Amino acid sequence: MIKIFKANKIVDINLDNPINKLPKYLMAIIKSDWSEIFRTFIFPAINEERFSVIYSKNSATRPNSPINIIMGLLVLKEMLGLTDEELVGSIHFDFRFQYALCSTSFEKQPISINTISNFRSRVMEYYKNTGIDLVKEEVEALAGVCEKELKIKGNTIRIDSLMVSSSCKKMSRIELVYQVNFNFIRYLKKYSSISIPSELKVYLEKGNKNTTIYRTRNVEAGTKLEYLLEHSLKLYEIGLGAKLMPKEFKHLERMLNEQTSYEETKTATPKKGEEIKSDSLQNPSDPDATYREKYGRNIGYVLNVEEKVDEDNGIIVSYDIEENIHDDIKFAETFVEKTEEQEEELSVLTDGGYYSDEVNNKAKKKNIKLIPGEIKGRKPDENKISITTFEIDEEKNIVSKCVSGQKPIESTYNEKEKKYKAKFSKEQCNNCPRVKECRIRKQKNCNIVEFTEKNYCGAKLREKIITKEYIKISNKRNGVEGIPSVMRRKYNIDNLPVRGKVCQKFWVGFKIAAYNFVKLVNYSLFFDILTKTIYFFVNLRNFRYKKLDLIFYKFTFCV
Repeated sequence: MIKIFKANKIVDINLDNPINKLPKYLMAIIKSDWSEIFRTFIFPAINEERFSVIYSKNSATRPNSPINIIMGLLVLKEMLGLTDEELVGSIHFDFRFQYALCSTSFEKQPISINTISNFRSRVMEYYKNTGIDLVKEEVEALAGVCEKELKIKGNTIRIDSLMVSSSCKKMSRIELVYQVNFNFIRYLKKYSSISIPSELKVYLEKGNKNTTIYRTRNVEAGTKLEYLLEHSLKLYEIGLGAKLMPKEFKHLERMLNEQTSYEETKTATPKKGEEIKSDSLQNPSDPDATYREKYGRNIGYVLNVEEKVDEDNGIIVSYDIEENIHDDIKFAETFVEKTEEQEEELSVLTDGGYYSDEVNNKAKKKNIKLIPGEIKGRKPDENKISITTFEIDEEKNIVSKCVSGQKPIESTYNEKEKKYKAKFSKEQCNNCPRVKECRIRKQKNCNIVEFTEKNYCGAKLREKIITKEYIKISNKRNGVEGIPSVMRRKYNIDNLPVRGKVCQKFWVGFKIAAYNFVKLVNYSLFFDILTKTIYFFVNLRNFRYKKLDLIFYKFTFCV
């Protein structure tokens, strides 16, 4: 039964609270630990009302477990690298967890292993039904708290993406077809009264998988694949006739359409390897994962992070996960669309994959300045002068002059193709000392130069990129490259215990929250140590002065 939502009121420490029984030296330890920082800044900022939509409104049902404690626990789980079992043990037996989550006064901690799994299930179900990611909204809100406490100044964001490998096994085509067939046959045996054809019952025999897949010679692989696909077709006809629609049948239907030309020929003839698209089914245990060749073979997803930075600190203010075939330029489009028009210019540091003229033009309208470290496209011929040497009349939007200052005899702009075209007389070009390196195209009656607006803007940006001022600004983007390293080494992002894009979103969200909290902890502890050090030396200095005064007093008294 779905429980009714009830907010968890944070109770101040009262006289009966066990924390009052701690000796001073233990209180000093806990006050200088991460638990104090979490209790002070993060825990009170968790918005429980955001999650009220996943609970019942029926007042007759039992109240939910505290949302702020569950959310806080899941952030601490990622920060400390705990399993769910270790996490539940920590809230029950570790006083630091109870202090951080303001639950020291509870007679019994309101969390069990089922509490956490049920919360995840409800949030994921809500996302599937509405498309609203409550965890992401909360993580980004908490990022705002960290940003405020870190006192991040300015208006600069760095964007980068990193591959996130799926934990599913990388399958060959034979393995994939066999596994899809096996899953549907197993479904028929467990949940259906349909009789399995005798030639397909062999899938249920022990050791058949090894014999079929791993003991097949290379020369037999093509024939074996066709043989297994014939089984797939037979299973598909059985499921279609019985109107079965479980996920096992959907995987079978998808695999047939992607691996064969079934839609066209109604036969199970396998496609050639190069004909299979990268978004095809890679493993039925992770149907959302896609294939991509980048830094080696990668099956999984891509994580995009947006980090707000200044000279001293940075915090991840937003993130997103998509299939790994999702281009960076699409992330850039999404960023510009969701960002409101800025009063102060927002500088966005990216790599070349995020930049295009279309996105840049949309960004300018919102006072967003895209600063790519490089741009895509073929570099211009170094033996030819740049097309930027041709002057553009901004009012008329036509080519007005060439590099030598000559005006064209005719100049036009094609609005549909967004292309500039200018004609110069033969006499003009023949007398020009730079005619050999010019980009003109010689014709019978005149010489022509033409280029697109996109090429012109790209050439101007390339010239700007190599200036010292631009390099100094764009080099600030390099700091974001450390995030993939931390996510892989500390947060083990390539080995998540879940599969599927929806589950990946939630797990990664809590890792992002943990990453931001660690930044806050390091910042707070650093200034705590710095303050204590200054206090120590100030007191030491005062002590020395007092000692000298005392010596001087004794000396004068004796005299």
